[in-house]
This record gives sequence, C-alpha cells and structure tokens, in this order.
Amino acid sequence: METLTGAAVATLLLTKMIEKVGEKMGEKLPEFGSKAIEQIGKLKQVLWRKAPETASAIERVNYQPELVEQQPEEFGIEALTAKMELATKQDAEIAEVVDALAAEVLPQIPAKTAQVMAVGIKGKSLTAKDLIQEAATGSTDVNQQMLKDVEVEGDINLGNLTQKG
Repeated sequence: METLTGAAVATLLLTKMIEKVGEKMGEKLPEFGSKAIEQIGKLKQVLWRKAPETASAIERVNYQPELVEQQPEEFGIEALTAKMELATKQDAEIAEVVDALAAEVLPQIPAKTAQVMAVGIKGKSLTAKDLIQEAATGSTDVNQQMLKDVEVEGDINLGNLTQKG
C-alpha cells in the first residue's frame, strides 16, 4: 500500500472504504478508538458546513457504494480524495480536523513493505556484494526477496547479504 495522505485516510474512513483497504492487506484493521470516531463526526460536521458538495458526494457513496465503480470520475476514491485535498487546502478548519484524524488513525494502519532484489537473473557467473534490504521502522507486514530465480552456469560469489525487517 502506498503512503496514505491525511485526506486519503479521511476519505477512506468517511466512505467506509478503509475496511476494503484492510481486506486487501490481508489483515483486519484494528478498531480506531473513540478519539478517531469523534474526529470522524467532527469532520462530517465541518464538511457539511464548509464543503457541502464534498460532504454530499461522500454521503452518496455511503448509500450507493456501487457509484465508486459506476462513476469513478465523480465518485471514485481518487476523485473523492482529490475533493477532500482541495477542501483541506481551501479551509484551515477542515485541514485541522483531517490532520487530527490522520494523526490518530495512521499509526494504527499496518505498514506493508515489499522489497525485491536480484530476481530472475540468468548468466554465466554472478558476483554480488553488500546487498542490504531493510524494512522501515514500524513495518508490520514485510515481504523481502533476494536472489530468487537465479540461473547461473558457472561460479556464484556472494558476500554480505542482509535482510532486516
């Protein structure tokens, strides 16, 4: 999963699509807690007051989730996130609530890291030195692959291969 912005997290939470993100990661997301729920309620209120067209689009997706796929240019998660990002740029109060929500929720979303190095090599010989794969601190779902599917006819010289995760 790429890095989520505050606006993306807010959009996913408001549209309840964060559950689908959790399914894609193969993990059940933790309960976000009362502080996050309070921030979600606050964000809904401030959006209806300050960016009613964004609030309306998000509300429609909650009642008609099929709109995400049927009309992605208007109701897709990317389009809704863009509307949320614009609202945060145009209004300091919206930005403040989105930032508070993101600060509460982002640390609870598992960080997924996939690293692939030297895969699918075919040749006569191979020398590899000082190969390091290191997952970011806080990554909870790490997949590292190094020197996979290597076909070498002659010598293989390896040294200092490290995976940290």
